[in-house]
Amino acid sequence: MNNKIKISDFFVQLQQIDFGHMLYLLSPTIIYFIARKPIESNYRLKKDFRIGSVKTASLPTEVIRKFGDINEEEILKKQFGELIMEFVKIVKENIPEINLAIFINNLNTLQTSTKNFKIINSIFNRSTEGQYIPENNAIELSENNYNITINHELFHASTTINDKDTGMIYCGFQQISNKKKQIGEGLNEGYTQYLTEKYFGKENSLNTAYTYEKRIAETLEIIVGKEKMQSLYFNANLNGLVEYLKKYAPEDDIYKFISTLDFLNEHMGDKYLIPSSKEMIKSGYKFINSFLIKTALRKNIIDNPASQLSTEEVFKCLIPILTLIPNSVKSKNDSFQISDDNLIHDAFTSVLSEYEMSDDRKTISK
Repeated sequence: MNNKIKISDFFVQLQQIDFGHMLYLLSPTIIYFIARKPIESNYRLKKDFRIGSVKTASLPTEVIRKFGDINEEEILKKQFGELIMEFVKIVKENIPEINLAIFINNLNTLQTSTKNFKIINSIFNRSTEGQYIPENNAIELSENNYNITINHELFHASTTINDKDTGMIYCGFQQISNKKKQIGEGLNEGYTQYLTEKYFGKENSLNTAYTYEKRIAETLEIIVGKEKMQSLYFNANLNGLVEYLKKYAPEDDIYKFISTLDFLNEHMGDKYLIPSSKEMIKSGYKFINSFLIKTALRKNIIDNPASQLSTEEVFKCLIPILTLIPNSVKSKNDSFQISDDNLIHDAFTSVLSEYEMSDDRKTISK
């Protein structure tokens, strides 16, 4: 009996194997070995971008063009062209024209296509339905849910500068270096989702997408102000956001806030978290709440023209902040109690200690 097989026959058989189906069947095992790895006990919040490493993007010459120069005829030829033009209409109605240079340039050259994310989602325990690839200025969308994910991805496309000279990518509040080090992903995804739901409605969005990050970004917008926050976002100016916040918070705390939100965005949905990992995540949640409370308090005190302020009036400025920041967070696998009266009291007391108080502690002198 001859068991030899010809090379040509081998390749024929190889081509008949459904590797996608095989990978799908193996994915639970792969997921187990990927997801069971805990966060390292010596993990330090990302130091890829140290203080001062966040840069300001300079718009390429070809981007500085006449505003309103949208090539509608060419866009309508693209896949999802009508949905893109609807996005253009809504954004131009709500965002000042001076902030739309990146938006106009990128949408004219945007590439669009569909992609099946099923296997990738199974392997990495994700629920991706669309993605923007800044290096190619391209959007890939699931065939099933493209109508409720396209606007989120179009916001990414509208706020990205790919600096080919330095290899830096500036995307809203996120920056990625040519070595793939990055900062600001959590804040960028949260604010992008917030704007998506604000201007296109929750019914046209995946309601479970970036729920926590969205609330933190919305809270930060209250502190920064809508016009300023949107201007920084549409001009891909994370550095400008840091510089603005430095008036009201220490620089180290600002970077820790951004990096902590990145850390939570990456790990809060992890399975099989060991107790020390859960404690790190809970600590991150608490730091973010404390940072937002302290920054809002300082802004209210510093920006107030009066030389003396009542502590009661200062505290009232926290009401919108305390309404938004979560007291607890529930992920797919865990629940965290993160904010209580003690956290609020400690943040309030810490900020007041930076100023001169009256003997009865009812007024603050700047």
